[in-house]
Amino acid sequence: MSRVIGRLVVAGAVVCGGLLFWGSARLASRASADAAAREQAYQINNLGVALLEQYDYKQAAERFRRALEVDQSLNIARINLAIALYNAADLEGARAVAEEAAKIAPDAPQPHYILGLIARSQNRPEDAIAAFRRVLAIDPRDVGANVNLGQVLVQQRRYDEAIAAFRTALDAEPYNTTALYNLATALLRRGEREEG
Repeated sequence: MSRVIGRLVVAGAVVCGGLLFWGSARLASRASADAAAREQAYQINNLGVALLEQYDYKQAAERFRRALEVDQSLNIARINLAIALYNAADLEGARAVAEEAAKIAPDAPQPHYILGLIARSQNRPEDAIAAFRRVLAIDPRDVGANVNLGQVLVQQRRYDEAIAAFRTALDAEPYNTTALYNLATALLRRGEREEG
């Protein structure tokens, strides 16, 4: 009797081994297909970036959408789509995509930066400040975020905070004329004529 049980166990192990092998082969095939799709999505994304660089924002947005159809997990395409939509003046579309990208990758500064630009252009200063501060929590020396934050703070007459932001931008990029001009403006408005 133990000999029969032994054979059943051996036979079961062979069957299980066969299923495991089949499952492993299937997983390898699936991984290969996923890798191919991801590569295709990256290629489509790269075409979108080229179109962005040519200021063809609508066509770029279409490429990024296509890349996401091929691979939904390619968040760089989602971020680029938000950038393209923002530049194509589709602020609500850009906002929706950037919010989704920020949820998926909360430590990526780009979605927060785009959300800050959108809020600023829609005259939502507190949302813009929060978004730019989120970028600066990730990268405190980000020049664009510091300059944009400073400009919004100047509009709010929060000169001390604005000056600090412009100084940080200039520290990171000493020849940035936008940061320098805005620092001078903030200093003058705060009454510091000599330094301004």
